[in-house]
Amino acid sequence: MLLFILIFSSLFYSLYSFNYQTVEHWRYLRQEQPTYTPSKLSSYFGYSLAIHRSSVLIGAPRDHSPYDTITRRGAVWKCKFQSDGQCQRLPFRRDGEANVRVGTSFDNKTDQWLGASLAANNDNIIAGSPFLKHRINDGHSLEYEIPGGATIGKYDRSLAMTDSTTIYSPSFLNWHSRNYNQEGYGEFGFQVALSKRPERIIISAPGSFYFRGGIHSLPILEHNWIDTRHPFIAPHYPWREVGWLRYPTNYSANEYDDWCYRGYAVAVGNFNEDDNQEIVVSIPKLHNYRGAVEIMNSNLDENSIRTLNGTQIGEYFGASLCVIDINNDGLDDLLVGAPLYTVKKDGRILPDAGRVDIYYQTSEHNLIKKQTIEGTREGGRLGHALANLGDIDKDGYNDVAISIPFINSGSSSMVHIYRGSKDGLILKPSQILQTTSLNGFGWALQGQFDYDNNGYLDLAVSSVRTETVAIILSRPVLHVQTKLQHNSPSIPLNCTLHSDNSCFLLTVCIYLNEQNYQYSKSDTLTYELQLDKDKNPADQRLFFRESFKSIKKRHFKMSDRICHDYSLYMKDDVNDKLKPIRLQINYVLSSKLDANIVPSILDPTNSTFDYNIPIQKDCGYDDICIPNLHLTTSNWPDIYKIGLTKKILLNINVTNTGENAYDTKCLIQLPVGVEYVNSNTSSKVNLYCNLMKQSDRIIICHLGNPFLANGNIAIQIHTAVNNYSAIQTDPLIFLINVTSDNPDSKIITTDIILPVSSSPELVFIGVAKPEQIALDSTDNNVIKHTNDLEIVHTYTLHNKGPSDAKRTEVKLMWPMLPISGFNDQQPLLYGIHLPSIIRVSDPKAKIDRCHIYQSTINHVPSMDNAGINHRSQESSIPSYCHGPLCKSFICYIDTLPIGHSVLIQLKAILRLNQFQSKFDRSKPFLIMSNASAQVREIPLKISSNKSTTQAIVYLKVCFYPKRTHI
Repeated sequence: MLLFILIFSSLFYSLYSFNYQTVEHWRYLRQEQPTYTPSKLSSYFGYSLAIHRSSVLIGAPRDHSPYDTITRRGAVWKCKFQSDGQCQRLPFRRDGEANVRVGTSFDNKTDQWLGASLAANNDNIIAGSPFLKHRINDGHSLEYEIPGGATIGKYDRSLAMTDSTTIYSPSFLNWHSRNYNQEGYGEFGFQVALSKRPERIIISAPGSFYFRGGIHSLPILEHNWIDTRHPFIAPHYPWREVGWLRYPTNYSANEYDDWCYRGYAVAVGNFNEDDNQEIVVSIPKLHNYRGAVEIMNSNLDENSIRTLNGTQIGEYFGASLCVIDINNDGLDDLLVGAPLYTVKKDGRILPDAGRVDIYYQTSEHNLIKKQTIEGTREGGRLGHALANLGDIDKDGYNDVAISIPFINSGSSSMVHIYRGSKDGLILKPSQILQTTSLNGFGWALQGQFDYDNNGYLDLAVSSVRTETVAIILSRPVLHVQTKLQHNSPSIPLNCTLHSDNSCFLLTVCIYLNEQNYQYSKSDTLTYELQLDKDKNPADQRLFFRESFKSIKKRHFKMSDRICHDYSLYMKDDVNDKLKPIRLQINYVLSSKLDANIVPSILDPTNSTFDYNIPIQKDCGYDDICIPNLHLTTSNWPDIYKIGLTKKILLNINVTNTGENAYDTKCLIQLPVGVEYVNSNTSSKVNLYCNLMKQSDRIIICHLGNPFLANGNIAIQIHTAVNNYSAIQTDPLIFLINVTSDNPDSKIITTDIILPVSSSPELVFIGVAKPEQIALDSTDNNVIKHTNDLEIVHTYTLHNKGPSDAKRTEVKLMWPMLPISGFNDQQPLLYGIHLPSIIRVSDPKAKIDRCHIYQSTINHVPSMDNAGINHRSQESSIPSYCHGPLCKSFICYIDTLPIGHSVLIQLKAILRLNQFQSKFDRSKPFLIMSNASAQVREIPLKISSNKSTTQAIVYLKVCFYPKRTHI
């Protein structure tokens, strides 16, 4: 006896639940443990599944009955729908195990695996026995034991099928040839199927001819029911005319076809222009173990074969097959499972993750692979079993189940449910059935039966390892139809809380459309109506008068039609006057739990309803406003001078020569370093500007909602530079654009470009001490010296701005010898040290430094170009730098702020005695030092290609020889 068990368990769960029942309502079929167990081996209950009339057929190929004389004969169990334990083994013939006599044959049915494969229709039940052994004595003392057979029973009103059961095996055809190569190890009955047009039995034998495999097609006759052939007269092998077909009829000599397993899986479907069904056969080890699927006509014509090829070695392409019309175009499509496929994705390698290829049939009857589903778990073997579920949710499209029965550490077996659609299979599972206690859950799948007679197709899933079959019932899908009506095509902006209650009325009507749904007093439908769904609570525009809220929730008992009326109002001073108001209704169906009743579920495609209500606008007959915006700008000042200019004014003028522009905005992007101060306007329109975000430096000015047709708005934006060192670009660029929310409204864009003046102006002056020396002169105003004399040249460097000078370079040059007038090379000046730098305005320590400058490129002007101050018309002799006659220095001045100064001093000793003895006293003598200053860097982030101020100062010291008085 087989137990029918209803279990409520938290060990089972399902994800993404749609209309298959949640696990607390699953029903489980298990075998009753016999009191006598001849073997500890599992019965493999659930190895195969089929549906016959109003019963579930379950194959148990290792099953043993304590009342059977044959060990592990195998069995097919039959359980009626909605039965409380009304299940029994099907009574196939029990002949066999008799003595072998000459000219007779008997069967060895021990471990024959009866029920390894199943197929059934309204009249017939086919059970494969791939290891049934036929023992034949040919009369010459030779015996054969050939495996493989199919037990075929014709089902009448009586459950006893003993008299209408026939065993069929291809070994009867050529028993006399003694050729074991052909059918000796055929495993005939490995897979079985039934075709409708024509009515035939399809039986595979993947072990034929060194496991190349083969397919047999046997007709179902109207009167004799089935044709078989057997060479011997025996009670259970009647002699009849043959009527079967076989493919291949002749095996090739190509040894590479060995072990390809033709017939590992079998299916039937219509894949050409006639009404007859074609036969689909898998060959998982063909083409160097890549596998293939062959499709041939019902006559097994080898010329009609079409082939689909696998791509990966060892993927077992074709291990499972499923014929189904996915997109409801009237053409059969094909799913091919490859459970040993290795997935390589995102740098990961997942062996045996599995894959399912989906082929769609075109109007020309070609099969095109358009979709692929790949496994995500190592060793999960997605695609081990496939099932056509039929239309489980009544949306007009067939649905598919794909199993992942194998598990690894931390995972569990599961079955994925995929919904069909007009565009093909929806690749995201609509439901995942999963369990942690049924190891191997998903070994076999069977759909397209209504177990509880509620009008919806159910699913059977087996777990061979736990010898359990789960019956998963489908919940009735309730389709909700929603209709909204309102007394005005659009809602007026003046329909506010203070207006008449009838200024805008909304009627919500709900219709329930499901003929199989039986109303229950415990069923409650709840809907939540939310106004202005797209807006956050602070910006919502439409509300219910009775509650002053934007959400309404109602509960009511089920009926065919329900209507509710609501009075709505608009919020005052709405900002968004252009975008329609979206209403959303969400439905929830709740039922009181009852173990004997499968609760209904709402169709997810219409459990949410969206509806838009337009806002009344002054936009003409088409209610579409098309503005025409124009933008002009000006600015002050024309040039921004760093340190001298602080305020920057932007003048913006916007006009609209078209229809109303809604929610019109002007956005001003400020450059880095420029800050927003305020704004003003001469327009009568109430507008305002503010900074969107301090870090973004974007000013947004609201120009009106609406900005009326033929309108004009002038705005003055006040900005300032409070820290000019933050400026990063030259020129300063202000990006300005004007937008509106009107459909297809263009963005008006312009910019204001403001050049930056940033180079500081330097003032460079120098003085000498003493300024003039005279020898033997009668001029009392001239200082007279007779010994060596210290002379000091002092340069003053002053920064007038407009910016600080971060690094200034100063070059200084001292003369050491005159060009002529000396007969030796002794220097004129000695005791020359590095220049000293003195801070005047900023005495704090700075990183100022000087060193000797090796270059002799810079020279003072020649005698002809030198600006020499003469005391008389007589010519003078200059001393200036030339090659080794010049000693040069370079100094680097650290930051010199605006208005600050720095002193640079040069000191040396003049050899006055030498000068007096060798100098030509007939002419005045000049000694010049010179210096130049150049700003090399300013404390700004803008590019360094700035013009800088350069100053050159010539300092002259004159020596006049003694004059002769007349």
